[in-house]
Amino acid sequence: MSSLTGTVAFFDLGGTLASVALSPDGDRIADLTVYADVPEVLADLRRRGARGGIVSDPGPVPHEEVDRALEEAGLRSLLDPDLLVYDRKDSPGVFEQAVARAGAVDRALFVGEDAGERAHALRAGLLVAPHPRLAVAVLEGDHLRYLRVSVPPAHAGEDWRAALGDLPLLPLHVTGRTGTTVHAIGTTSAAARLGDLGLEVDRLGAEDEPLTADLYLLRDDRRVDSGFLVPDGDRRPPSATAPAAPAVLAATDDGLLVAVPAGRSVEAFHGGATRHGHDLKLSPIAWPAGADRTGTGLAAAPAAAVPATVTPAEREVLDAGIRPEHLTEHLARYTGAAPARGGGAVITSRHVRHPDNRAAVTALVADLARIGRGRFLVRRHAFPHEGRRPENVEAEFPGRGLDGVVLVTAHMDSTGARQPDYRPEADPAPGADDDASGVAGVLAAAEVFGTLDGASGAPRRTVRFVLFNAEEQGLVGSSAYARDQARLGTPIVAVLQMDMIGWDSGSGRTFELHAGFSGSQAVQQRSLALARTVAALVAQVSPALPAPQLYPHDGEVDPGEARSDHHSFQAVGYPACLVSEDLFAGPGPSAPPADMNPQYHLPSDVSIDAGYAADIARLVTAAAWVTATR
Repeated sequence: MSSLTGTVAFFDLGGTLASVALSPDGDRIADLTVYADVPEVLADLRRRGARGGIVSDPGPVPHEEVDRALEEAGLRSLLDPDLLVYDRKDSPGVFEQAVARAGAVDRALFVGEDAGERAHALRAGLLVAPHPRLAVAVLEGDHLRYLRVSVPPAHAGEDWRAALGDLPLLPLHVTGRTGTTVHAIGTTSAAARLGDLGLEVDRLGAEDEPLTADLYLLRDDRRVDSGFLVPDGDRRPPSATAPAAPAVLAATDDGLLVAVPAGRSVEAFHGGATRHGHDLKLSPIAWPAGADRTGTGLAAAPAAAVPATVTPAEREVLDAGIRPEHLTEHLARYTGAAPARGGGAVITSRHVRHPDNRAAVTALVADLARIGRGRFLVRRHAFPHEGRRPENVEAEFPGRGLDGVVLVTAHMDSTGARQPDYRPEADPAPGADDDASGVAGVLAAAEVFGTLDGASGAPRRTVRFVLFNAEEQGLVGSSAYARDQARLGTPIVAVLQMDMIGWDSGSGRTFELHAGFSGSQAVQQRSLALARTVAALVAQVSPALPAPQLYPHDGEVDPGEARSDHHSFQAVGYPACLVSEDLFAGPGPSAPPADMNPQYHLPSDVSIDAGYAADIARLVTAAAWVTATR
């Protein structure tokens, strides 16, 4: 065991060492649960002679409240009490302050998920790492880089994941038709060891690039539409010639792997022809990557569809409780057409960089608290992104007699990035269809669940209504939330995501269900079972809708895979599906073309077809109720 005497490791708190849930007002820690692998990391550092501390921004939460939560969680005893630093991390100053507290040290390290914060720490003279898993290796002097690790076809069926799990390697994304390609951050020594083990290793980008950059997958470049060997093909991202343009590390069938440096937003590279869910931020995922958590006892979702039948009484409640006027009312408060609850703000944009985003969070907290009438546990879930601390909103309806958790979800943020010269900090982005329609659907589902529950009194699983932030930036909020739940071992049996359910310009009222996940056939099969439960309920609760277009179909790749927040849960092993309007052509060559909203990502996205959206929201609510009670 190497000695790290004379070194100190500072960690961010939420999302790095522990799951932190905030009170509805955001000024109190409602729950702090240490991740299972963290105590051993901190104990290992201590055995090697390193001291441990925290550099964290608690926002409006009093410092003594943070200390209390650390003590109750058993984390404070693993840290040096003199090295707990609470302040904003928007400059090198707080990191210089932390090092000064540590006194004379040979090396100091900061571990945190936000690339901007790591850049400030680096300028203050600290070493940096994006995850506790890599802390010892970096303190020992190893370097980090992006890696693409592929399993040779002859060994694809073998148990190779365990070998990767023993190395200083941080998986970010699993791809390939058989889930045998892993994009990761790893040390230089890990890269060499992978080659020794017979794996194919591509070193992407420059050494130490992961220290101050985030890795994104950018899709829908011009090459996709131009075709094979056509001179007009162009795989460069928009603004590729601009100053501080992102480094393109690799061009793949999935899209461009791009390292976006700290201080730059991925939205600066928004192409005019990009389709729904074109950006994906590659964030650390639970390991083994793509593992089927439903088969390990963490969740009990069946491999076959849940018996999808509602009683006449349930159908009556669903029909009365989710009507067009209900969605119209909810929609108005989040698109600026009417004042929001929770302060009366008029929300003109929900973009993560617009000041109204925080007003939308406050309004959602107020709406869910009102709907729950004391039965919901409403909390905020903060996460770092591009130097900010956006928040997801969660309302939990505690279960009664059945194990497992069912999630009904949508994303709350919006963008107008297809508008020329769009200014996200100031310009309107009402996002009525994308995705205030889904937000309205989740709020309507929450209202109806209370009525259904009161009328039936049947045993029920815990149900959560969750609104994710920063989806438009690459599924960032849902990824942070899903990784949190996986590390906590939450037994999630189903995730039902509504994203863009309000546009229908054709006569067929077509809509889609997406369950594809190439990273794990087991996860995909369980996601398909969930989607089939939804499909089986159409004739019972929303007979004006046709049968859904269900993906994947006949071996085709699901065009909606990894393009909405359901993917964040599949990536950590949970069954999940996306319910949407007709975003993609297919499935199959004889299917109708896509019916894409022409106002997508424009400030002119101001209205929806409320009847169509209500039919989809009613269907999703019925599927959630059936999954929670059968």
